[in-house]
Amino acid sequence: MPIDVALLGCAHPHVPDVLGVIASEPDLRLVAAWDEDRSAIPSVLAGTAVGRADTAIRRAHAVVICAPTDQRPALCVRAAQAGRPMLVEKPVALTAADAQRLAREIARSRTPAMAALFLRQLPALERLRGVLRERLLGRVADVAATFAHAGALDRWFEGPTAWMRDATRAGVGGFGDLALHLVDALAVLVPDEPPRLAAVALDELGGTGLGRWAGVPMSLRSSWAMRPGGLEITVAGGDGTAVLRDGTLELHRDRGEPERWVGPPPDAGESVRAFADALRSRRFPRDGLTAAVRAQGVLEAAVRVA
Repeated sequence: MPIDVALLGCAHPHVPDVLGVIASEPDLRLVAAWDEDRSAIPSVLAGTAVGRADTAIRRAHAVVICAPTDQRPALCVRAAQAGRPMLVEKPVALTAADAQRLAREIARSRTPAMAALFLRQLPALERLRGVLRERLLGRVADVAATFAHAGALDRWFEGPTAWMRDATRAGVGGFGDLALHLVDALAVLVPDEPPRLAAVALDELGGTGLGRWAGVPMSLRSSWAMRPGGLEITVAGGDGTAVLRDGTLELHRDRGEPERWVGPPPDAGESVRAFADALRSRRFPRDGLTAAVRAQGVLEAAVRVA
């Protein structure tokens, strides 16, 4: 039986990833596309375009929400009231407090919801988690993480997507948009000791942050204006260093050649695939928005201090 999907919000850089996954999965079918700005709906979706978000929600079995951040809470609530499982871009609300309230409201409705934290589906991250779990690096000394792309240089945030550079509509800028993924990834690696940021230095398109993770110093850097960009997480320990670079994990020891494992690079479409798998199996993570809410709270607290 096909799974009918509605897309709420078409002006987001990850919309092509969403559409690519829907087109590649034979049991997924896009039945409705909505955007408050009708001109933001791509011409290829003209046949599915609708004038009201509620119409899109009613037509579908599940919804993917890529609308501007200031619209996400209301759309999530409407999807939850209709009992439609949802995948929502992060951050799920303009502030962590609003996101927490939204997560509680959705939880009360018992409607499944997931945040689009696609680094969680990265095989190399799970591999690095195993390295840390087995203590192959010895005692960890520090961690440095970077996530960046050249989107601002490549004019991703012009026209319908310009809202992403407006803090009143997006809630975060270049640093928060990508550092939220880094904070969540580090929380995945050591769930019992999530990262904490003590200080940040921001510019319009990115920034850096300092804090602690798993009891050791941590530095984060993210940017919308870095070429070639990519993901890199370096964990240094007494017995070696692990370097996760995009989809490749290298383990450097004092002796011998580095051990290398090569996997796929980060792919925003993987969060859509994970959502589709949950729809098929009817097995959703509990509190599927909690990780995104917590990561946003970590960033927000550090920015307030700054």
